[in-house]
Amino acid sequence: MPTLSGRLASIIVAACLLTGCQPPAPTPSPLPSYRCTPEAGGAEFDCSQKQYDDMVAKDKLYAEAEAVYRKFLAEDIRIMRAGGVDTPTSVLLETTSGAFLDDVMSEYTDMRSIGLHAEGSDPVLVALVRQPGLSKGGSTVVLASCIDSTATAFVSHGKVQKHGPVARDTVYFAPAESSLRIIGADGGKVTSCGS
Repeated sequence: MPTLSGRLASIIVAACLLTGCQPPAPTPSPLPSYRCTPEAGGAEFDCSQKQYDDMVAKDKLYAEAEAVYRKFLAEDIRIMRAGGVDTPTSVLLETTSGAFLDDVMSEYTDMRSIGLHAEGSDPVLVALVRQPGLSKGGSTVVLASCIDSTATAFVSHGKVQKHGPVARDTVYFAPAESSLRIIGADGGKVTSCGS
């Protein structure tokens, strides 16, 4: 005759078999979740680690391009106030290359030859915006800028020759040596930087 403890063990085993008793399943570790933002801006979305890593790398390129552009713009203003230059400055060599460097140097040497320099307020950078999906001449990053230089006067021999324009440009950047450089720009005069 089975003992009381033996009968209880049989009842527990039978109850477990009937109800499907199993040891608790291990809780799975949550998968890492990544949130990405579209390159052109917009709402975040779930993404893979590769998409996230690509987004971080592209953000870093855009941040570098913006820093290069701002450094170039400050040097451009300095050179215009000085009345141009005959040879590229170290900052121009750090921030520009190729045809773009040739173009700005042509403008600076022309300024120097006719005695033209900038006076008045500095040009104002109104907008600097990412331009995803654009590329030209091997560029890896593209920004659109809008600069209002209407309060900047260009003076030669003591007389104001003209005032600066409002200009919207698409600026192309590519790696050169160990950093991004401006390799080209398209654009021209506009009536305002507004939409």
